[in-house]
Amino acid sequence: MKAVVMVGWSGAGRFEDLERTVLRKLSARGDAERIDDTLLVASDDPVDVARSLSFLPGVAWIAVGYRFSDGEAYLKVLEQLGKRYLSKGTTFKILANVVRSKQSAGDVLLSGNSALLSSIDGAKVDERKPRVKFRVSVQGTKGACGSEIRAGPGGSPTGSEWVSCLVSGGERSSSMAWMAALSGFSLRLVHSRTDEVALRHVARLYSELSVRIDPRCLELVVLGGGENAAGRLGGWLKGQKGTAFAGLRLGRSDVQTRLAERFPNLVLPLVLVQDDEIAMVYRSLGLGRATKSALDAGLTLKALDSGSAYSEQKFGGVRADSNEVIDAMKRSG
Repeated sequence: MKAVVMVGWSGAGRFEDLERTVLRKLSARGDAERIDDTLLVASDDPVDVARSLSFLPGVAWIAVGYRFSDGEAYLKVLEQLGKRYLSKGTTFKILANVVRSKQSAGDVLLSGNSALLSSIDGAKVDERKPRVKFRVSVQGTKGACGSEIRAGPGGSPTGSEWVSCLVSGGERSSSMAWMAALSGFSLRLVHSRTDEVALRHVARLYSELSVRIDPRCLELVVLGGGENAAGRLGGWLKGQKGTAFAGLRLGRSDVQTRLAERFPNLVLPLVLVQDDEIAMVYRSLGLGRATKSALDAGLTLKALDSGSAYSEQKFGGVRADSNEVIDAMKRSG
């Protein structure tokens, strides 16, 4: 039996985008095969591969197990996994996905439950809140069995459409960027430089997202020059044709309407999202304490109208830690 990582698709977006992203993330570390809504990735180190794929947009769940080529071999695989993950009193559930096979999903569930209950003394089936979930994917006579090790973030796999996200390093802009990624967009993070603290937070955001999505679908743009950070963003927005997202704490009720009139490509997708939801998304990114910046404090139309000359630095296409991003910015600046 060959070790395999089972990647469950969320069902949103295109499966082909998920497969492309997985293979790019893994480079030469595995080959992939599709069974319905599950991608099977062969690997000598499935735990390491699973760790690198767990946060990809479009992933519903990740399981680690083995492939089989004989239609009845899944029972032996389940028993082997049961001995590793189950003990007396441990509850479990089997989830089966069967296509073009003589067996039905119901057949697999009944046979699998029977095999585990008879081989693991004291194990129990719990369909509602099992401690261990086993995944079985069968196509014809071949397939894979695995133990689910974690849930993925869901959302849509990263596609080819790019959006620009105005980021300050604070809660709202960082959460908005991750929500855009979960919507299937490739991301261009745009930061109007104010100070080193804010830039470091943005660098950490870029670093985290470069782990979660295909780095080739991620770019960081830093605008510098002068003290008017909002004006630099306004000048940059006027020159852009594509969609730009911003997550702002609005100071006046009419600001959204007036910003939309001045910058028709600007979308404010977090305006109706509650603060506790934003904080939860931000915490899920593991970035730590938020910064207070011009973006999160709320931009004024006066600042955006004033404009200013600015320089533009770009960094992207690689997986990097925040220090590498900061160093690259200093070299290019």
